[in-house]
Amino acid sequence: MKKLKSILGTLAPTLGAALGGPIGGQAGQILSSVLGVANNPKSIEQAMQNLTAEQMVELKKAEKGFEVQMKELDVDVFKLEVADGQDARSKFSKDWTARIMGIAVVGGFMGYIFLVTLQPPEQNSEALINLVLGYLGGLASAVISFYFGASNTKDK
Repeated sequence: MKKLKSILGTLAPTLGAALGGPIGGQAGQILSSVLGVANNPKSIEQAMQNLTAEQMVELKKAEKGFEVQMKELDVDVFKLEVADGQDARSKFSKDWTARIMGIAVVGGFMGYIFLVTLQPPEQNSEALINLVLGYLGGLASAVISFYFGASNTKDK
């Protein structure tokens, strides 16, 4: 689903944002009808990877129609997406499973940097180090954003 949302983010951002939220079913139905495939994420994702020029035009038209429909209903798709992330933070920031995983990820990231720094340069594979650092850095960034993001506030 995440891959599908990233593909749609550039071509049809409103439909992409709607996919993971409460109106995702409607967005999926629009996408499946435009692409001529079954209404499930796997079929839609495969069709999105093999888009024709005609389908791109139809997808843009469907995007505009969806935006008009959402404005008529006074629904802000992007606000719904942000609210979903804030809801997850409020539910899981106090959960010990999330805390332990977060500590492990950040600790692993720092530990890996420490180990790479201690080893002589000729023993390190630069490509592997860059790959692992990029992956661990992304995970550490997500953990830090989850706990210290702009929308994270103290309990009232």
